[in-house]
Amino acid sequence: MVWRRKRGQNRSSSSWTTVAFLRQLAASMVVVVVSVATNAATATATPRSCRVSEFACASGQQCVPLNRFCNGINDCNDSSDEPRYCTKCNRTYYGEADITYDLELHRPKEAKIPYICHLTFTANGGEYGDIIQLKFDSFTVGRFVSFTSDGCPDGALQISESNRPHMGGSWCGTSWGPSIYYSETKSVTVSVSLLRLSKSQSGYNFDFRMEYKFLKKMAAVVRYGGGRLNETFPTAATTSLTEPEYYLGDLISGTYCSRIFSDCDRKRCRLQSPNFPGLYPRNVTCYYAVRQHEVPQGKHALIIVRQPKGQLVSIRSQAALYGTASTRELKVWNACDDVQDYVTVYDGYTTRDPVILKFCGGGEAVPKAVSSGHELLVEFSTSPYGTFLQPTPIQPLHGFQLEVEVKFVDQQSPTYIKTKRQCEFWIRGTNKGILENPIHSVPANTTCMYHLQGMDTTVSPSPVPFRPLSRYPDGIWTKTRVIFPPPRYRVWLTVIKFYDAGPRITDKLDTEICRSSLKVWDGQLWNPTVCKDLLCKDRSKVPQRSGNMPSKNVTLLGRYCREHMPKSCDHVMLANDTRFPRPCFLTESYLSSGDSMTLELNTIESTALRPVNFRVFYEFVDLHQDGEPYGVGPCSRKFTQTQTQRFKSPKDIFLYGRGGLENISCVYRFEAKKDEKVKITLTKVIIKGRNCVTKISPNTDRFQCYGNRSATLRFFEIPWNDVPPISRDCVCSEYNDSKSPITYISTSNVVELRFDATNMSAKDDYTTLFFEGTWQFIRTPTCNENLRNSGPSGEILLKHPNSKLNCENYPRVIIPTGRKYLYVKIHGVILQHFSHDGNETKVSPMKCLSANRITVHTSLYTAIVCPYSTTTRYNLVEIFSEGWHRKKDHGLKSFSVDKIGIDYLGNELSRSIVVEFLGKEEGTYSVRWLELSRRRVFPSNGLNLLWTKAEECLYRCPEIDACINSTVWCDGVEDCPSGIDEALTHCSFIFQLPPLYLFLGLMGIILLCTTAFFVVWKLCKRRRTRSFLQTRLRSLSSDTAIIDEKGIIC
Repeated sequence: MVWRRKRGQNRSSSSWTTVAFLRQLAASMVVVVVSVATNAATATATPRSCRVSEFACASGQQCVPLNRFCNGINDCNDSSDEPRYCTKCNRTYYGEADITYDLELHRPKEAKIPYICHLTFTANGGEYGDIIQLKFDSFTVGRFVSFTSDGCPDGALQISESNRPHMGGSWCGTSWGPSIYYSETKSVTVSVSLLRLSKSQSGYNFDFRMEYKFLKKMAAVVRYGGGRLNETFPTAATTSLTEPEYYLGDLISGTYCSRIFSDCDRKRCRLQSPNFPGLYPRNVTCYYAVRQHEVPQGKHALIIVRQPKGQLVSIRSQAALYGTASTRELKVWNACDDVQDYVTVYDGYTTRDPVILKFCGGGEAVPKAVSSGHELLVEFSTSPYGTFLQPTPIQPLHGFQLEVEVKFVDQQSPTYIKTKRQCEFWIRGTNKGILENPIHSVPANTTCMYHLQGMDTTVSPSPVPFRPLSRYPDGIWTKTRVIFPPPRYRVWLTVIKFYDAGPRITDKLDTEICRSSLKVWDGQLWNPTVCKDLLCKDRSKVPQRSGNMPSKNVTLLGRYCREHMPKSCDHVMLANDTRFPRPCFLTESYLSSGDSMTLELNTIESTALRPVNFRVFYEFVDLHQDGEPYGVGPCSRKFTQTQTQRFKSPKDIFLYGRGGLENISCVYRFEAKKDEKVKITLTKVIIKGRNCVTKISPNTDRFQCYGNRSATLRFFEIPWNDVPPISRDCVCSEYNDSKSPITYISTSNVVELRFDATNMSAKDDYTTLFFEGTWQFIRTPTCNENLRNSGPSGEILLKHPNSKLNCENYPRVIIPTGRKYLYVKIHGVILQHFSHDGNETKVSPMKCLSANRITVHTSLYTAIVCPYSTTTRYNLVEIFSEGWHRKKDHGLKSFSVDKIGIDYLGNELSRSIVVEFLGKEEGTYSVRWLELSRRRVFPSNGLNLLWTKAEECLYRCPEIDACINSTVWCDGVEDCPSGIDEALTHCSFIFQLPPLYLFLGLMGIILLCTTAFFVVWKLCKRRRTRSFLQTRLRSLSSDTAIIDEKGIIC
């Protein structure tokens, strides 16, 4: 029976609704009766069973696919598949996997309006597939009006899933291309309703042709992941497909698409729109709750959702139905209100938490949306109505797929906010670090405060004081105000990088400069500022400091934004394990006036869309130094307390290479009483980056430095205030042995520990150059011998064993009088000769036969001598006071002397010489000295000779061109190197007479000699005459013998 409306019947809306309902009910009953009858006839006539995906013909010998039933074609050849009043509606369709079936609904006649048709498609599993693919090739159902309100007035298409609540969303209008739907379950029902037919014959509003296909779940790699194996393993059973690898969450019971995800650090979690990658349903709201339950100890979990592949995101954002689509892009915030299909990401587990991202559209990557904690909520909402019609080009994929990642950060790091509604960080301590923008996404219009304060966190005051404290416990009262001590710590801050990605929406430019900015404040800023000008000149917008400190305004040091970059030290980013760029100067950074500094980060848009990245290096500069100030050096200290205490090198970074200083010289002076000695114990020494070794010298039994001595720790003794310090031990390498530390006991009551480092680079700071130790003043027996020597000349006898008690190894000093110099000579050879600035020279390669050593110190040099007991001119060590071999106009510039020595000695080097004796075996040695003075140097014109005194430089050593004192001339000891002061020509009494007497005496001697010569000549002449006469007489007769005994005299 078919219900028809008679002519002239009332066409009111109420009667029309009633008639439509009755017609629908009657049509359904007729279809059910025909279907039951047909199925019964088929069952009784079928001799064999057909597959569930087939229709059994009445002949019992043939089966046809279910989609061929009532298609207008006699497929069974007995018309059993085309019974009278048959319909394709209200039937369940099965099919074999991977086979495409077509289905078409004809335009209903006006008498059958309203037209309602239910098509159920079921995947029976196995060879019949697991999920259903619905492809709408030609679709026209009613007309589409709106996405949000009464959008399908003439009819619509609805799709419902089995075991899921019916959401009521509808599609209508016309489609010009195929639209594909993929089921979530094994069974879906397509409901087609048409309430009105178009009155125009040319404008039909119903056309429905579709294809359906049953797919196996393993083949749905876009949704479930997996895919073909890249290689085949040699196993008995091999497969060409992998198991699904995406974790799509657990469906919340009673919901259509809300899911829960947990512990995605061990799973490949994917957030997908319902029925992805096909059409997503209308009028749904899906919640994807992601939570990380297992977090490692000391870590904090952050949830990240993103999609780097833009082709996997396509959420309708344009209400336009015709024309050409604009450039595919990811739209955000209010741009998604046109269609009202969008995805919202919440920083938390509820919709009350801050929103960090809202997007729609697609075609480009979805940026990272990072939660601040271990929970994150994603909401997907669609409008109630939709249409398959959209501007070209038609997108093959619909919906979205988001990747989920879990990141663990240190629980104590300032990389995430602790409370979601307050972005505030406190950084307290004594070390250094790097501050960066929050790793997680920050909502729009958020202000993050970074409070940096230098303080020792290991020492915290008691929460309840034992006695009432004054209002200003650390202050010093004066008549007018309280004076607070200078802060121990200061904050050194360097902005390495600041980057503002800029607005994504180009048609809405910033109307104000520096909307998203980073401000650097000197002091504690407790409340965010609201200043909009570049330099915050409106001081009424700057809050005041509060607390127990005096209230005063904080100072804006700098403001960073996309348009303004005041200071930067970006070359630090070039640093790596092998490259150390130059340090940042103070002109490139900021230094607080107190112990605190504040960073204020303002973000106008969510950082998920408009990242604001910064990288800031901060360091709490520790200005504390042990002891008391000493001298003019920035790190020279003095220690006079009797209690044993610890000391260590300074931690002020501005004293090292990383703080911009190239050289450092620190003096630690320990002053005990006259009858005390100083005991210093070094428990830890760190000197890195220098190729230097600390060894015990076999000559002195002290620590010496061998190698690159650009960083040393040296001991000096000061027995006398008017004598330069005496060099002792030297340490230049790392030493960290608490069981056997370096222990030094002095022979004097004043000791200086000098810490010198030169040519420092950016890698040098208090972590690479460091030392610490303890000191103690101890009482020991004193030496009562006079160890100071002076005079025109003299001799020091060094003996071992020493007859003087408590005087072994004590140094002896020779001090010249006036402005004279010293010449010291020792019989022996030099074993080592090195300067105090670190240059060492080995002079003698021979071995010393004696175990005893003599060390001679001048202001700049030290020589270790192997002494000889015998006196010889060939093995003689000669030492001169500093300055003797230097021209006066050269000054100190020609000497490589360290700054500490110049500061201590003044503008002129000391001329005294210190002698030490290290006795190990029996022996006696002599050390002699001689005072020298220079002759005047006159110009070549000789004018100053008129004013020269006659007695100037009467006694001199010509080989060294030195004047010596008259008392050492001819004193029986050779003082000059050549011994000319004891020559006979200088020391005989005769040569000391006046010249007149010497002349007269010489003339007398000449006269006397002449007279004597004349007398001898006369005598010899007379004797010669007599000898001639005798010869003549003998020659008269050879036979005559003349014997005259007395004739032989002459």
